[in-house]
Amino acid sequence: MTQPQGFVHPDCPHHVCKLLKFLYGIKQAPRAWFHKFSDYLQSLGFSCTKADSSMFIYCTSTILIMLLLYVDEIIITGSSSSFVLHIIHLLSVQFPMKDIGDLYYFLRVQVVRTPDGLFISQNRAPHIMGFFFDGQNLCLWFGIFRC
Repeated sequence: MTQPQGFVHPDCPHHVCKLLKFLYGIKQAPRAWFHKFSDYLQSLGFSCTKADSSMFIYCTSTILIMLLLYVDEIIITGSSSSFVLHIIHLLSVQFPMKDIGDLYYFLRVQVVRTPDGLFISQNRAPHIMGFFFDGQNLCLWFGIFRC
């Protein structure tokens, strides 16, 4: 890590500043936040999956909880709704967050709960693209100004 421009002391050019908390705007901030969040989850007993570093699993003989972190959004599900609520409470004490309820859309994927289970589709994506990419807006979206 390097110091921001203007923070280098002329008498001690090789010294660095120790950050007491993360500074938004520096390129290491998202990584530092992820490590803080990941360390906290691991202290609760979660383990990171080998396939996806943003997917965490808590597994005992009776409980399975899965947590997916994408930037600043979290999807959490599990076999015990009371334990899921407990994990949400623990996370909200440690990190400022808001529970927005059941999952309906995530990364342009629609999730519909039915009596038979979950139905996952990308039906909404063409509507979003149709909204943004109609006629002249298509050129503006891709930065083409003479089309």
